[in-house]
Amino acid sequence: MWEVYRQSKLKKLREAVNRGEVDEDVLPLLNAINEIPSYVTLSSCSGRVAVMDMPDFGNKVEAVFLGKWHRGIKASEVVKAVSRGKLTTWLMVHPPILHVACESLKAAASLIEAANRAGFRRSGLISLKNNVVEISSLERMEVPVAVRGRRLVDDKSLELMVEIANRKLERAKEKLKRLEREINELKSI
Repeated sequence: MWEVYRQSKLKKLREAVNRGEVDEDVLPLLNAINEIPSYVTLSSCSGRVAVMDMPDFGNKVEAVFLGKWHRGIKASEVVKAVSRGKLTTWLMVHPPILHVACESLKAAASLIEAANRAGFRRSGLISLKNNVVEISSLERMEVPVAVRGRRLVDDKSLELMVEIANRKLERAKEKLKRLEREINELKSI
């Protein structure tokens, strides 16, 4: 039963990769995880910087992405995205997040321990059905930068915010590399 489930998820991943829907920089990690028969990845994001327009903070239903990058960005990119905002416009950093189904609770515990060693402190079991582990970290930032098209911060402040966002994203991406090393250690056990 596990192997049938696992193969169906691996097929969906291959299809998503072929459609260009998987962040390229997280693929080596996903492949390392999926090489272990006790695991299968369900979803992933390698971390991103985003500019979002929202009527109310947390209202994702009506939120609109004005810009989204899985790499370091320039202040000019943020300025361009913010200029299209009509509501409350936020500069955000979202940390990497992965969901992995595990064959057993023991396998889930090993994965959580590896994630913690790599610096992913917000990792844990989120579902007993298929023993789903969520792996995430704390590199997050959410700052309002404009309201109804009017910027709240000057150019210097925005440049500093972008610099901080880029450092947070870079730190998160380094953790992905550490996690890949930890996963490769699990393979050798």
